[in-house]
Formats: sequence, structure tokens, C-alpha cells
Amino acid sequence: MINKIALVPAYEPDEKLIKLVKELKDADYKIVVVDDGSGENYKKIFHKCNKMSHVISYMTNMGKGYALKKGLEYIKKTYKKDYYVVTLDSDGQHTVEDANHLIEYCKDNKSTLVIGKRIRSEKTPLRSRIGNSITRFVFRKVSDLDIYDTQTGLRAFSSKLTDYLLDIEGERYEYELNVLLKCAKDKVPIKEIEIETIYIDNNSGSHFNTIKDSYRIYRDIFKFSRLEKKKINKN
Repeated sequence: MINKIALVPAYEPDEKLIKLVKELKDADYKIVVVDDGSGENYKKIFHKCNKMSHVISYMTNMGKGYALKKGLEYIKKTYKKDYYVVTLDSDGQHTVEDANHLIEYCKDNKSTLVIGKRIRSEKTPLRSRIGNSITRFVFRKVSDLDIYDTQTGLRAFSSKLTDYLLDIEGERYEYELNVLLKCAKDKVPIKEIEIETIYIDNNSGSHFNTIKDSYRIYRDIFKFSRLEKKKINKN
């Protein structure tokens, strides 16, 4: 039996996190939940999760990238090798069935980063449609790689990529984009698999700060672009 590990970063979650953890447990996942400084008002939710998963908590909100790497550090120390990790958001946007699909692909493609591909439609919140489209365009320009859903939080990979992902810069939402940029640069294969597109209450549960987090994301994209141009000019 393979080690299937679900890593769920969470900041100020609601009851949907408990539901997700239960569904993952029923599907035989080992689960790591990271409480990214949610505070006293959310202790009851994490206490319930702790009965079904391992919960990592710290006092100050550090960001999604920090939380993901904190979880990966624990997974690396605990499971050593030969495992598969799938990351899911805590707000109910990802299904266990889709997580299983990504893990299945990883089994035969251990050097590949597998990401969930949400197809945009009229039901997709306008802010998400615009943000994803712009980021996709800019990402393609600087990396020469066309990724349809650059902002997806549903991702899977084998233990072979753990150290690689831990070394990538970024503490907040920019980390997930930095992962794609680094993979594109280093020729690490990226596979997109179509997943169910779920937006609850027009994505009102998202903690993405349109100004601050967008700045971090585009700052790192253009930083990547400048570095690549310097390398080309040197050669």
C-alpha cells in the first residue's frame, strides 16, 4: 500500500475543512493540516481536525507558501521516502476524487509535478477569470510554457520532488507561481489534469489580497524574466 499524503494549508477555515479532512481520511490518506496562524477563534475547528489528522500550528500568519513548506518539512522527516503528496485548499474547492486522479498519474511519473486544471466558464468569479487570464499570459511570455491554470492549489508530486520544492523561494501566494517558474526553467515536467471547478459563494472564502498578493506574484515573474535575459546575454 502506498503512502498517500494530503497536505492542507489553512488560514481561518470554516467547517468545510473538517468535512474535507473526513473525506480524505475515508479515502485512506494520511493528512497533514497546517494552521497558518489562524488564532484563538479557530481552535475548535483544528481540534476536530486533529482527531483525524496531524495538525501543525503556529501563532503568526506567515502565508500559504510558508505553510506548504512547513508541512513538507514534517512529511519529509516523518515518511522518509516513497510517498505521494497532494496539496488541497481548505475552502472546499477541491474534491478527493480529483486528488486521487492526480496521485494516480504520479505513480507512473515520479519526476512530474501534476496540477489540477480548472476550466473557466461564466460561473467562474470575474476576479478569478481576469486574474488567471493575465497571469497565464504573462507566465507564457516569460517561461515559454503555456499553463492554463497557473493559480491552482490542487497539486501532486512524489517524494522525489520534496527537496526540490522546499528549496524554492516564496512565503505567500507567490510561492505556487514560483514553483511553476522554477520547474519551467529546470525542465521539470508539468502535467495538467482537468478537475472539477468549484467556487463557493463567488469565492468569498479566499484570503487572496488582490493588491498585495498580486504584487508579489508579478514581482517574482518579472524577476525571473530579468534573470533569464541576463543569462541569455552572457551566452
